[in-house]
Amino acid sequence: MFSFVRILGLIIFIACSSNALEAQSLGGLDLKSVKVDELSDEQILSYMKQAEERGLTQSELELLARQRGVSESEISKLRRRVEALRSGVNTTNNTSNDKRSARTQSEVLSDGDVFGVLSGQEAPELTEEQKKIFGFDLFQKRSLTFAPNLNLPTPMDYRLGPQDVIVVDLWGATQGYFQFEVSPEGTIRPENLSPVYVNGLTIEDASVKIIDRLSQIYSGLKPQGNNSPTIFHQISLGNIRTINMEVVGDVAQPGMYSLPSLSTVYTSLHAAGGPTENGTFRNIRLIRDNKLIATVDIYPFLTNGIRSGDLRLKNGDVIIVGPLENRVELDGEVKRKGLFELKDNESFTDLLLYAGGFTSKAFKNTVTVKRNGEKEREIVDLEKESFSSFRPTDGDLIEVSAILDRFSNRVMINGAIYREGEYQLTPGLTLKQLIEKAGGVRGDANMSRISIYRTSDDFSQTVIPVNLGGLMNGTVQDVTLVKEDVVQITSIYDIKEEYSVQITGEVLEGGVYPYFKQMTVQDLIILAGGLKESASGALIEISRRNMNGGVNSAAEIISLSIDQTLSLDSEDRKQTLKPFDQVYIRKSPGYTVQQQVTVEGEALATGVYTISRKDERISDVIKRAGGLTPYADASGAILVRKTEFSNSKSNDQISQEALQQLRQKVLNDESELKNISQTQLIERLKKLEDKVETDTQNDLVGSKLKKELIQDISEQDSLVRNIEIKEEEPVAINLQRILNDPGSKYDLIVKEGDVISIPGKLETVRVAGEVISPLNVRFDEEFSFKDYIDRSGGFLQTAKKDRSYIQYPNGEKKQVKRFLFFKKYPKVEAGSTIFVSRKPERQPLNFQAIIAAIGSVATLALVVDRLAN
Repeated sequence: MFSFVRILGLIIFIACSSNALEAQSLGGLDLKSVKVDELSDEQILSYMKQAEERGLTQSELELLARQRGVSESEISKLRRRVEALRSGVNTTNNTSNDKRSARTQSEVLSDGDVFGVLSGQEAPELTEEQKKIFGFDLFQKRSLTFAPNLNLPTPMDYRLGPQDVIVVDLWGATQGYFQFEVSPEGTIRPENLSPVYVNGLTIEDASVKIIDRLSQIYSGLKPQGNNSPTIFHQISLGNIRTINMEVVGDVAQPGMYSLPSLSTVYTSLHAAGGPTENGTFRNIRLIRDNKLIATVDIYPFLTNGIRSGDLRLKNGDVIIVGPLENRVELDGEVKRKGLFELKDNESFTDLLLYAGGFTSKAFKNTVTVKRNGEKEREIVDLEKESFSSFRPTDGDLIEVSAILDRFSNRVMINGAIYREGEYQLTPGLTLKQLIEKAGGVRGDANMSRISIYRTSDDFSQTVIPVNLGGLMNGTVQDVTLVKEDVVQITSIYDIKEEYSVQITGEVLEGGVYPYFKQMTVQDLIILAGGLKESASGALIEISRRNMNGGVNSAAEIISLSIDQTLSLDSEDRKQTLKPFDQVYIRKSPGYTVQQQVTVEGEALATGVYTISRKDERISDVIKRAGGLTPYADASGAILVRKTEFSNSKSNDQISQEALQQLRQKVLNDESELKNISQTQLIERLKKLEDKVETDTQNDLVGSKLKKELIQDISEQDSLVRNIEIKEEEPVAINLQRILNDPGSKYDLIVKEGDVISIPGKLETVRVAGEVISPLNVRFDEEFSFKDYIDRSGGFLQTAKKDRSYIQYPNGEKKQVKRFLFFKKYPKVEAGSTIFVSRKPERQPLNFQAIIAAIGSVATLALVVDRLAN
């Protein structure tokens, strides 16, 4: 979290930032008298955050802290304060100290920001014009502050002045450590010695005078006769002073600034936010003692990193940023676009240097200059020969255009050639030479004709046909190519329909396949994955396009046969196919797959039964199931039958789940080394899984059409309520009558997927709908329809009595019948459900609707009267 190293960094930061020290003044005391107890937690946290950026090691911090006069006791207190802050304890003594410390912190954050408005703040958002000014963002970047490095050795040419602290370290025969601050009079006063005047001296010159004065007490500092000195010394600069200087003119924040004495002109410009949009970057003046000391040009630093005229500042210096005099705009194909400030003697070549030069696409022969004349704008064509002598003037817009997006020596070739693309047009290049450069023509090239597309001067195109075969054998004269010629060599396959054949029916992978010369039916069957077992004994039909038939001829039909081994006859194998032939593999007439029905409920042997005959009936299946149990209720039996909309898999297709199970069993074989038959079986099963998934999604055309018709009627006809398309529907049967009279009209023929459900004895009757208390009532043969309604509390007011009906266990429904004022209620059987319908809600009469209806009737009557007359 916090560390003692950071606190030491805080001390160095306070010591080095003399301006911050002056702003808060720490009670007018120097660092020796700084009391850690007087610093608030907020101050320490704030100083620590700023000191982290110094990057000094712990040993360097300790050494510098002692050089600044911090005592060991204060350092110990800092350690304790850090530990308290780490544990989250408020170490401030009282409220008055909080207020005083908070005020001091505010002063440090505002006045101690010696590097201008950018330090600790977000960079300002530049306008579009500011972004275009070359170098404008230099002083807006926080990553480049131009702050002097206070941790480096003092420069040898540094001149001492008031408030500078000189550190003298003695070791050897005598140990001593002294700090002397240069007084306003320019002197230091060693204890018990006379003052030493050091103002304006360098460290080296001041060291000579200081050692000479100290040697009056410490004689071992100088050699005694032939003996070497016994006391050694080191003199360095401890704390540097703060100087006050002014930045005026066209800068973002002109004013007086307090900066470290090592600061330069660039430091002051950064502190002031840099020149404004109208400020100069080329003629910044440094005034000292009312004299011009130096002129600073920022551009050499921007282009070459050279700080021209960046002198070290002194107390009372003035930086003047005047308005710019000559600014031009450079746009187009240059590496650095924008607004540039030029001196009077600079040419376009100098401007180009500042812009980084031309881009690779620039047209370098001529540059367009748009200039402000006395009354209107002017255009100057600047030729390449005049770049070094042309002097841009204020307000010039110089545009560098790009070279033309075209080629001066290009020809192109594509099509049935080995190396398509663009080629250089050499003098005298001919068509045959270009073909040879492109690797020669391919075997599928159309040798009868190729085309040369030539562009004229008016950009119109002309087609030049050439006989390629004659060109290659020398019987046709070669053609000399010109710029931008395009040679198109067509393939024989580009000018004819793509050949293919199709196979459908009893093959594993039916579809369209590419046509090969001398391709036979057997070749196509192999491509389609082979024949299915259902193709045994079937016929093959080949449908062939009628090329030269009569008017009444549609197609040529060729029939072939397959034997029991699923192979073609010797003669049929030789039957070659032609392009666009369609081959149909018919299913064997006697081939069928197993179809099952299910018996569930109260039968002696429930389960799945295979249909043995196409005319097998319900009674036959019940007989095979052993008949009914003593607890069966035949009157409630029901038949569940799949509709034509069922998406369940057909039995003639192996389900994908079954294939996956088989494949997984082979994969789970404990044998580490599977034989080749097992490996090939795994690969075949994987292919079958993908194929079955696609095949099972194909519905019969009739089923799809019927489903679409039902949906269309339901969506478009508002009188028809929504029809639910089900995959399974119940079929009402009378099982008792079926068993009593097998083979009768009630004994239905079973179909694949049928489920015969036989319930047990039924003993209740359910009453539902618009009754007071819907419930199940015990069945009693003596009870009538109305008796069961009464047992449920009777009808509700919303009940529509004459629309009530009963549903029997086998799915049949009978409705209450009405004749005049008499009602006939259906008979109730065990397991039935009585349902009472609800009256439709009536809409209240609307007065406006009544008025509209009367008006319509009156209008109709008026029309009829007029027609009658």
